[in-house]
Amino acid sequence: MKKTLLFLTINLIFLATNYLLAQTCQNYIPNEWEDSRYTDNGDGTVTDNETTLMWKKCTQGLSGNDCNTGTGGRYDWKEALQLVNNYSFASHNDWRLPNIKELSSLVARRCSDPSINESAFPNTSASYFLSSSPSASNSSNVWQLHFGEGFAHNDSRDLENFVRLVRSGQ
Repeated sequence: MKKTLLFLTINLIFLATNYLLAQTCQNYIPNEWEDSRYTDNGDGTVTDNETTLMWKKCTQGLSGNDCNTGTGGRYDWKEALQLVNNYSFASHNDWRLPNIKELSSLVARRCSDPSINESAFPNTSASYFLSSSPSASNSSNVWQLHFGEGFAHNDSRDLENFVRLVRSGQ
């Protein structure tokens, strides 16, 4: 009896946690980030057909079709900028850290936790991602985008956050 009760309690906690962590989308906001906006190139990259930018499908450090292999790395701004030196992925060697405008183009404003198209960019953490854009108001800060709620914020370059790399479209 105790084992059954413990089993049911653990399953209930697991289900409740998954429910609370699930992406929430508001249907009254037009969906400008439909699956058709993105092309999965089948090589770990996704092309945004609207901006023509090519993105790594997974957060840096993750891989696999569902981006669930590995560990999402956290980098400070200097490390993130240096990450792309001599970096090659999917037969391309011109990957870079996106500027804040490019990174913001991924924000699905109708969704939260995370505020991104999860079909195109699975397993994206509802957390901060670094951009290459320094803050004009404070030279020791850089613009970062929070994919939990989809807002940009400038904060210290020394904070370690996630990275999603981009390259210019063809």
